[in-house]
Amino acid sequence: MSAIDRKGNSRLVFKQSLVLLIKLVAIILIVGVILSADMGHAHAQTLGLARHSHLISPSAAAKVIVLPRATAKAKLLERISVGLFAASQGYLLLLLWLLLKLRISNRFRDFALRCSKNRLAHCAIYLGAVTVALAVAMCPFSFVSGWLLPHEFGLSTEAVFSWVLDWGKNEALSYALTVPVVCVVFGLVNRYRRWWFSVWLLLMPLILISIVAEPLVIDPLFNHYSKLPAGSLHDRIEALASKAGVPNAPIYVVDKSKQTNTTNAYVTGLLGSARIVIWDTTLRRMPDNEVVAIVGHEMGHYVEKHIWIGYAITVLVLLGVLPLCQCVYEVLLKRQARNWGISSTGDIAAYPLMLMIVTSVSLLLMPFSNWVSRKIEHRADAFGLRITHDPTAMAHALIDLSTQNLSDPDPPMWIVFFFYTHPPMRERVEFVLSRPVPDR
Repeated sequence: MSAIDRKGNSRLVFKQSLVLLIKLVAIILIVGVILSADMGHAHAQTLGLARHSHLISPSAAAKVIVLPRATAKAKLLERISVGLFAASQGYLLLLLWLLLKLRISNRFRDFALRCSKNRLAHCAIYLGAVTVALAVAMCPFSFVSGWLLPHEFGLSTEAVFSWVLDWGKNEALSYALTVPVVCVVFGLVNRYRRWWFSVWLLLMPLILISIVAEPLVIDPLFNHYSKLPAGSLHDRIEALASKAGVPNAPIYVVDKSKQTNTTNAYVTGLLGSARIVIWDTTLRRMPDNEVVAIVGHEMGHYVEKHIWIGYAITVLVLLGVLPLCQCVYEVLLKRQARNWGISSTGDIAAYPLMLMIVTSVSLLLMPFSNWVSRKIEHRADAFGLRITHDPTAMAHALIDLSTQNLSDPDPPMWIVFFFYTHPPMRERVEFVLSRPVPDR
């Protein structure tokens, strides 16, 4: 190929990448505008209640609730956690690059081919070798962040054997789910020129199935789930669910105390598997009125279909991201395939490169995905306040969650921007205490 041809190709690739990038930015902006409009609607709904309500002023609330400052322990935990995350992601990208640079991925592929000519078996053997290599190399980070750090800060009493067992189950499950997906993806790469669209069509149902299956199949492998037991708390939550318009909302309790001392609740699943889950630590460590306030927040996710919204945004963003990923993947392979011992774009030995690109794009999109999450959590706070009519209980619940989990109530903005899936505690409490609340 002449220098002129190479120059022309480079310009074409640059133009294609620029167009794809513009499309991705446009998608993100559209999602942002939609969410911002929804947030304005949520504010209007809440403020509209003022005709039949009393307003709790910030000065009056201050007499009842004192917002705590971040302890030195909480700030230290936050700094260590952020540093560990950054180091682990950088280390993972380095490992993936070394698998290519040192032709280790190439050797794993050749070994798998010697073991079996069957495509699925070959893919399973290759991915098994890569998974074991990465799991062993990443194990120190997993152990420090998953077991050592929580123990050092008093957030867990889990036995090390129990943690290792869960870690092993998680790695095995990840491998089992990865093998068929990667095998099909590389089959599509081999078959289609614009394989990103086929991959997008494949991922849409797979993501939906995984969300539906998680509470039914995956979560029970790690914890025991049971219905919320009968009693006064059950009756209060049942009445709250009726008020929210979901009288049959499934409420479960999970035995997270076997792994952590922290408190939480969440919504999971879709279709027939959708449910609200309360950690048993939350029931033990928080008074009933605060638990009711937390469940009111989670009912906001349940009623407003926030998991569906998250799924739709994920699918939309993938539509913009995947063509960019294909472009970068093919450009890098065109330049480095010979050095890495990779025969074609559909060669399974290129899997580390694909994983590098996916990891890098995920990190780049993390501020956007976390911003979306914070908007959704804000809506859930507003919904919870509307159905519980108890800003004091909700404020105390938010403070207790922050204190018990050693969270910084007012972290630096750059940490919020990059890492926070929820608004900071101080922002949430000030919002709750400044909203109009309808009379009971």
